[in-house]
Amino acid sequence: MTLVYPERFSQARLAAAVALTRFGYGARPGEIDRVAGDPAGWLLAQLEDDSEPTELAGLPQSPTILANSARAEAAGGETLRRHRQRTLAAQHREAGLHILPAIQGRNPYRERLVRFWAEFFGIGLADPVAAPYAHVFEREVIRPNLMRRYYDMLLAALRHPAMLLKTNNVASFAKRSPAGRDRQENLATDLARLVLEDYTLGPGGVAGATWRGPDLLALAQMFTGWTLVGAEAGPETAATVRRAPGLPATFRFDERLHAEGSKYFLGRNYPAAGVLEAEAALDTLCRTPAVARRLATLMARWFVADDPPDVVVEDLVDGYAQFGGSLGGMATALATSLPAFEPGLRKLKRPDDLVISIYRCFDLDPGDGTQVVDAIAALGLGPKDYAAPNAVATSANHWLEPTRFADRLDWAAAAAVRARQDAAAGPETGVRLGFELLGPTLSEQTFRRLAVALDAGESAALLVLSPEFQTR
Repeated sequence: MTLVYPERFSQARLAAAVALTRFGYGARPGEIDRVAGDPAGWLLAQLEDDSEPTELAGLPQSPTILANSARAEAAGGETLRRHRQRTLAAQHREAGLHILPAIQGRNPYRERLVRFWAEFFGIGLADPVAAPYAHVFEREVIRPNLMRRYYDMLLAALRHPAMLLKTNNVASFAKRSPAGRDRQENLATDLARLVLEDYTLGPGGVAGATWRGPDLLALAQMFTGWTLVGAEAGPETAATVRRAPGLPATFRFDERLHAEGSKYFLGRNYPAAGVLEAEAALDTLCRTPAVARRLATLMARWFVADDPPDVVVEDLVDGYAQFGGSLGGMATALATSLPAFEPGLRKLKRPDDLVISIYRCFDLDPGDGTQVVDAIAALGLGPKDYAAPNAVATSANHWLEPTRFADRLDWAAAAAVRARQDAAAGPETGVRLGFELLGPTLSEQTFRRLAVALDAGESAALLVLSPEFQTR
């Protein structure tokens, strides 16, 4: 029987293949046909499902982690050493659990959005202070706010123990405060710098603004008093407690530490209003067009291309603005942006994308997820492997470095051969698998290679090594 490459393809199946691969983690056998009826609708339905993955239920919350860490730090010595060892082991186990929804779940688009925002905020295992909170931050900040306003997610992030401890804001106080009148000022600026340089306007800001001058100091003063329950930095007096919506009761605002008086920030005067000052400044920043464009560009770069088309970025900006600074609005705009569905080899899969897609397409058993995490780490990307926002390389140039690329090809080929070694042989088998997993994006060149494969294992290896599978 002579195998012939089709002369034309269904546009619906092409859109489904792009949706599954570019916005998710690739297709399982038969999934392209199921999604072809309404690819955009398949993506949008995932945005409506805000249920917590069952794999993540019952894991420790930040108050427990905060209390355990505080007790270990106070004890020091062998107690502290054992606590750190247990924490590392627990983080590895939880990393495995966190990857299971991407492999087994029905919402791969939503899972990729979670990973995007988690890396955007950069609470990772490389920072020893933030490390105990790397996974709980995702569960408490990212997932609950995934479809809400950016302001809501940003506020939750800045009030989380991971962020306040990472930036040492818990001990920040101004000279012009009740706690600072008889003490040398201890004004921490790291939280303010993160907000300006990484979470909103970007390095250097806009319109000549600088983050090394009055604006940085003004925002840092607004953040004085943003601390944690149990964190003492002054005389024992009553503190005003304000709990962030949706967060455990770890955040508090301490008026004793807060800089008195009004603050002049980015051309606007903010009257003295305690905790409301920083809240108002953050709200203003989140409504700034430059912030919307920066977030849209980063999201388009994550999903679509290293150099995303301007029209896709504009679609995301519009989605953000039309829904009042909504992250759900951006995700919806991406799922319905026709230019974002244009076929082509636009974005090389990172190690996590590649390994997860192979586990999905061959229906491999991930166990407790730790073996998946270890495989991804062996290809150069450990779990929560970042110490700063946007620190994980996403460009093709980084992952195409010869040694890294050779390692990924060796692993992918070996995994594919193991997965298909017992499958029926024959050229039709390999070609059929290629169209099931890649649909119309399967190139004629790869089609020809699959048609002359010696057995099912070789055809599977050729498929996962193809440019169409390695990219999205």
